[in-house]
Amino acid sequence: MNRLALGSAQFGLDYGITNPSGRVGEDRVAAILDLAAKSGIDTIDTARLYGDSESVIGRRWPVGAEFRVVTKTGKFVDSVDAQEAVEQLRAGFEASLDALRRPAVHGLLVHDAHDLFGQFGTALWSALEELKRSGRVARIGVSVYEPDEIDAILERFPIEIVQLPLSPFDHRLVRGGQLEKLNEAGAEIHARSVFLQGLMLAPVRNIPQKFAGLGSALEQLDSALAEHGLNRLEGVLAIVLSRTEIDRFVLGVTSTAELDEIVAAAHRAQSIGPLDVDLPELDARYLNPARWHEL
Repeated sequence: MNRLALGSAQFGLDYGITNPSGRVGEDRVAAILDLAAKSGIDTIDTARLYGDSESVIGRRWPVGAEFRVVTKTGKFVDSVDAQEAVEQLRAGFEASLDALRRPAVHGLLVHDAHDLFGQFGTALWSALEELKRSGRVARIGVSVYEPDEIDAILERFPIEIVQLPLSPFDHRLVRGGQLEKLNEAGAEIHARSVFLQGLMLAPVRNIPQKFAGLGSALEQLDSALAEHGLNRLEGVLAIVLSRTEIDRFVLGVTSTAELDEIVAAAHRAQSIGPLDVDLPELDARYLNPARWHEL
């Protein structure tokens, strides 16, 4: 189970297109964190921009749990110069540690890759390296959304950890060679959007009309998985877990029941090994929640 990571956006925000109940209450968060630790999940993903997710995690950290935390910077759009951007990064990181009640984190990611491409990019990266030298961050890197962002980042910075989108219908990073490049560079790779905020697991009849292309693709997936005797959750996990380049898969849940179901499905997926399933390539707008407004 240590290839699964617990996402936490829903702990601090009304997050998820298929999450009608909104933000997860703190008592429920505590139960989820406790079950994650007992299930062998060793990584929590969070961010400064996830509301008060970091504070909730800090308050509800299970006694004796040894989670590795990956968090992310805020934005730097209002910075007037490099010094101010660096000061914002440092202050944000200190606030993250205070909120999490941790002396250090495993990973610190620049939340938006374009902050590294901008005029303050070099200064921000130097500040990340300084935080790493201080011993309070083990790995520094970036969160990306598109394949070309990975190519540009690899040309400029020696990233050590990266978070990127990956789902059974998303072949872009395999076809474009980005996963291979990251692996060769020794970067720790975390994949998000595996379930596309729950759309991958929703009944086809419940898929919003603007995702009609995804609905038809899910029907094809269901037919292929039925031949292997798998439900969709088991099949999705079997497909993505076969990507050996990926170190962690960031999955969000809103209850212990959902986490129990995922853990059981992951055990089944690992027991059957990689699936040879021919799936369609989808419009990139379906694959990136940041672009759903374009549909």
